[in-house]
Amino acid sequence: MYPNDPYQSFYPYYYDYRQGLFQKILACYQQKRWIRLSFRDGTTVEGFIRTYDLARGVLIYVPMQSYMISCEGVRVDSLQKAQNCIGKRATLTLPNHIGLSFTIEDVDQSQNIGGWVNINELMSVSGQVVDTNCI
Repeated sequence: MYPNDPYQSFYPYYYDYRQGLFQKILACYQQKRWIRLSFRDGTTVEGFIRTYDLARGVLIYVPMQSYMISCEGVRVDSLQKAQNCIGKRATLTLPNHIGLSFTIEDVDQSQNIGGWVNINELMSVSGQVVDTNCI
């Protein structure tokens, strides 16, 4: 069915699961609602998808105080530090220690940091996600 997918015969549901996860992400984006991802280890993460671009990725806003964000080796824990990192590469570390590359774009009035996460990088952790909900 997927002749160029070497893992198809071993993991037949994996491709479909990733497509389903991506569709749920897009549904939350279209509904302009926050998204909650639940991981196998019980960790949950939340974010607000502002936009997406197939070339740049997903522009997602996350609460600054809920996640570890580091830019140039410094933890981003204040508006000033976040503003100094706009346009720079950072690392968004989830509570379960999954790190995602995060290019900081903006900080809003509610102290949510917006940044671009590459779609492929986000999908690479999809096998660890057990549920996705719009909240």
